[in-house]
Amino acid sequence: MNSIILNEKKLEIEDLKLAAELSLAKTKLDKYIILLKKDYGYSMTKSQFAEIIIKSEQTVDRRIKDACNIPNYIRSGEGEKASYIFPIIEVAEYLTNTIKSV
Repeated sequence: MNSIILNEKKLEIEDLKLAAELSLAKTKLDKYIILLKKDYGYSMTKSQFAEIIIKSEQTVDRRIKDACNIPNYIRSGEGEKASYIFPIIEVAEYLTNTIKSV
């Protein structure tokens, strides 16, 4: 069993808190929620989601249009000016179900 030794002097207190939270997370879904919440709060924009899945915004737009391979989202507004909000729980579930472990 490989052990990871953390040099506590080099880690910030926030990093230590995050490491503790992640070590207590029981599932992959819980870990994704912790990490996403730390960086994005409770929701993210379409461009942030595109960045997470390493795709272009056009790809995300196409997936929204086709209602295929996209997490549940909230659409605010109508027409071309509408914005899309992705709750982190939905994104975490999406990542859990689409990212394969090696």
